[in-house]
Amino acid sequence: MRFLRNIIAFIAVPAIFAAGYTLAKNFLVFSISSSGKYIPFWIGVLSYITFQVVLYKPIKTYIFGHEISHAIAGILSGAKIKKFNVGESSGSVVLTKDNIWITLAPYFFPIYTLAIIIVYVCLGWFMDIKQLYGYYLFLIGFSVSFHIALTVYILSIEQPDLKVYGAFFSYVVILAVNIVVFTLLAALAFEDAISIKNVFFQSYHNIINVYKFIYNGVKEIWLAFQKTK
Repeated sequence: MRFLRNIIAFIAVPAIFAAGYTLAKNFLVFSISSSGKYIPFWIGVLSYITFQVVLYKPIKTYIFGHEISHAIAGILSGAKIKKFNVGESSGSVVLTKDNIWITLAPYFFPIYTLAIIIVYVCLGWFMDIKQLYGYYLFLIGFSVSFHIALTVYILSIEQPDLKVYGAFFSYVVILAVNIVVFTLLAALAFEDAISIKNVFFQSYHNIINVYKFIYNGVKEIWLAFQKTK
């Protein structure tokens, strides 16, 4: 089963790079054309990076969010929480069932960013939140930077979660779902900035073109090989 998963993951790699390129290109275009409207977001991103480099890595905060992500994914999958523990440098959650989404959820589920979005939207029901938009963008940038930086750090350390379905397959799934999640987050966080529909259709066409390119390349190599026989 693991061999089959790795084959599927290998085949999916070009599609992931094509989709990632599409999202990055759209984000770059949006950043250049925003005329400084979203500067608080970038200040938030740089603030967290500075915080981690100059002060320390808030590992316990990350671990708490990590285990909460496991727990939420478990609850949404119909599992019950039997044990929940968070320490200074490690944590654990014991659930009544497990699947790939529960196992890998912390690596593609920026829980603090989602919490900020939920609080901001809920505040909009009771007050005018336009005056808070700059602070909202700052917190989005700060929390996204936190998620990416510490997820990369945690993945650089040996993680038992990745062994469950195999490291290569897990990394491919993590990359693929992160692209989807960050596309959705960008659409939620930035007003009239990134269209999910446009990113989807551009990704689709780029993925088709990548596989066509690979197919034609392999075909040419095969024909050249046949001629040498």
